[in-house]
Amino acid sequence: MTMTTKNIIEKYRMLPAATIAEELNGVLNQHHAAVVVAPPGAGKSTLLPLTMLSRGIQGRIVMLEPRRLAARQVALRMAQMLGEEVGQTVGYQIRFEKKISSKTRIEVVTEGILTRRMADDPTLEGVSCVIFDEFHERNLQSDLAFCLAQQTRNILRPDLDIVVMSATIDATAICQALGAREVSCQGRMYPVDTVLAKEDISPGEIAAAVAATVGRAHCEQEGDILAFLPGQADIVRCAELLGTSLGATHVCQLYGNLPPQQQYEAICPSAQGERKVVLATPIAETSLTIEGIRIVVDCGFYRKLVFDPTNDLSHLETVRISKDMARQRAGRAGRVEKGTCFRLWTNATQQRMEEQRQPEIMDADLVPMVLEIAAFGETDVESLPWLTPPPRGNVVRAVKELRALHAVNAEGQITPLGRKMASMPCHPRIARMMLQARNLPEKSLACDIAAILEEKDVMAQESNVYSDLLLRVSALQDARRKNALGRWKRVGKVAAEYDRTVGIRPSNAYVAREDIGALVAAAYPERIAKALDHNGNYRMANGEEVMLDAADPLTSFPWLAIATLHAGNGGRGRAFLAAPVSSQSLDDYATWWDNVTWIAHQGGVVAQKEMRIGTLVVKTKPLGNVPRKLLENIICEAAKKEGKSMLSWTDKTAALQERVALVAQWHPELGLPDLSTDTVLMQPEKWLPFYLEKDGKVITTVSEMRKIDMESVLWNMLSYEQQQVVSRLAPTYIVVPSGSKIQLRYRNGSEVPVLSVRLQECFGLTETPRVNNGKIPVLMELLSPGFKPVQLTTDLRSFWQDTYFEVRKELRRRYPKHYWPDNPLEAMAQKGVRRK
Repeated sequence: MTMTTKNIIEKYRMLPAATIAEELNGVLNQHHAAVVVAPPGAGKSTLLPLTMLSRGIQGRIVMLEPRRLAARQVALRMAQMLGEEVGQTVGYQIRFEKKISSKTRIEVVTEGILTRRMADDPTLEGVSCVIFDEFHERNLQSDLAFCLAQQTRNILRPDLDIVVMSATIDATAICQALGAREVSCQGRMYPVDTVLAKEDISPGEIAAAVAATVGRAHCEQEGDILAFLPGQADIVRCAELLGTSLGATHVCQLYGNLPPQQQYEAICPSAQGERKVVLATPIAETSLTIEGIRIVVDCGFYRKLVFDPTNDLSHLETVRISKDMARQRAGRAGRVEKGTCFRLWTNATQQRMEEQRQPEIMDADLVPMVLEIAAFGETDVESLPWLTPPPRGNVVRAVKELRALHAVNAEGQITPLGRKMASMPCHPRIARMMLQARNLPEKSLACDIAAILEEKDVMAQESNVYSDLLLRVSALQDARRKNALGRWKRVGKVAAEYDRTVGIRPSNAYVAREDIGALVAAAYPERIAKALDHNGNYRMANGEEVMLDAADPLTSFPWLAIATLHAGNGGRGRAFLAAPVSSQSLDDYATWWDNVTWIAHQGGVVAQKEMRIGTLVVKTKPLGNVPRKLLENIICEAAKKEGKSMLSWTDKTAALQERVALVAQWHPELGLPDLSTDTVLMQPEKWLPFYLEKDGKVITTVSEMRKIDMESVLWNMLSYEQQQVVSRLAPTYIVVPSGSKIQLRYRNGSEVPVLSVRLQECFGLTETPRVNNGKIPVLMELLSPGFKPVQLTTDLRSFWQDTYFEVRKELRRRYPKHYWPDNPLEAMAQKGVRRK
């Protein structure tokens, strides 16, 4: 390339970015860092990289684009500006597609390609400048690459230029992080009239609402129309609804999975006198310039990949856009002349929308990111120069998953297997599955499974297909044998790319369900699932429960590997793709554990060796010679939780607890211990081990535990002196005149104990018995000969003198054979019927 900066600026002086090209080069020469803020269409993504290259730098420029379509189109536009083909001075590399030669000086890359390159070469040898385009989107890969580039610049390459570009971004924080200067320019934007809806729409109404609004705008306005919808399904549905209602106007679709030629047709300007409607995903918000657009229809939603750390699953959600996204979309209508933006939400909703989109790093699956950091050579994720630090909990979970995949070791350092995984253009789980395959048929099968899992399930809407992955693999192989992929075209293409990645030709050899299950288990070991019943309910190794349709043939298998599922909302999740796992494959993921635990419903301590996968038990065998100390610790821990049911708490035990509590209340100076059940069970290790031996062995069963005399245990928690004091101040019984020893009943919350005794046994007892050194009279519950209460009193003398005679009338009538003296104070006490 011989064109100079001045030549390029002169040729494209109509672009607003031409006014800042010289300033940008000066800032980079001085600071090696810059933040470029320029509106869409200003030429920042195309003109500025060319002017940076022409300032005489020796190395290459690598520009990171957040979207594949944008990367391809930006590279194509720069090559056209130079009058060259893509792959000469300007090239690009996206997933499964590369157009770069030895002459290439500007590389436009995306989808983790830059971070994988930095893992192989942290110094970025041969690279002079890294550009982060459309950085306001703040996707995970851009944040990670920005962080690693800073680390490289700070430690190894102070001469490395870093440029951040965006149309809508707060440049202050980035300038501070980079030690950079802001370079900005004004664009050529025309005013855009905004039309808000009178009613909000729900995600299920998007396609119909957009189609109706496009029809209205087509009638009322002139010019091409750009409509924003969340995803491919909404776009296809909207196109079907529009049909031929717009006459000769061409309806184009624009989303990432479209073939390049159809994408180009959507982007290129309309022919003179013709109109078109472009139904696009958020891919058209930035980077791509669609010429001729004067009308924008914005549904107000987008599809966001949300990671749920509670079950390590990611899923797409249709969510409301932020205000900055809305501004970006509306701006597309003001590039040619005055335009109009129809927003399908109300003013009230507008006020509630977030100002800025949240960086993806805050709620994304961090497993790929942490692996790439480990490949880069770092183990302390939090110490890196993040613009927005990732949540610590999500980082910890990601490291745990990578250890389960054997990608990193206990110190977080990458393993040889992990380095192979990091070099592959896919999620670490998919990479682990492909590396698990040992021979050609297995490798080909792994590539087919990877493609099926990454793409939309072609057979999802078919009845009686259910969740069996074998049906999908067989259908793909049949289509490939017949060389008629049809609806399997996209899946087949991805599978072929993976075949090339691992260096094989596709094999259509027969596969068994268990072959698929073994590979899925390698990718998702925590989703190995064990049947709970025969109705399709399973528990996975991570502890979560998942269900299949009860009619699914896979419900007959005891073990499955779940490939895709939706998490349950407080209940069981639902599996969509799965395969059986053989017992031989289970051995690869299981570990033997010694399990000694207390299980009440199994009768006490259970000691066994368990072959486990996560929370699932594959097989067991008895475990002998368990150390006594371990048994004691386990029983004591069980007592803390289940002590009220595993030990015997009788009425006598409760009576003792009440006596001691009452004496402690009367005489705090004695320092009596708290013998309440809850308090005693807080520290069973201090007393329970002394009662766990029988015939020289530790007792380990519930039935043996319940034979422990808890009254004796509690009594022995008192010193001898304390026992004597309690016995004297709060005796267990009182001897009445009949000679009977009547038990005192101590009550919770009352200082006065109760003596329930038949009235006849108290004849001759003139004073009420007392406790606590005579300070507290007991409550006499006087009973009839039939043990029915007839009187409560704490003043027995008064009872004999007054109330007794009234009571006697009724008792003598009911119990005529019993003795009812006229003078109970001097009469002889009786235990039963009066002797003749």
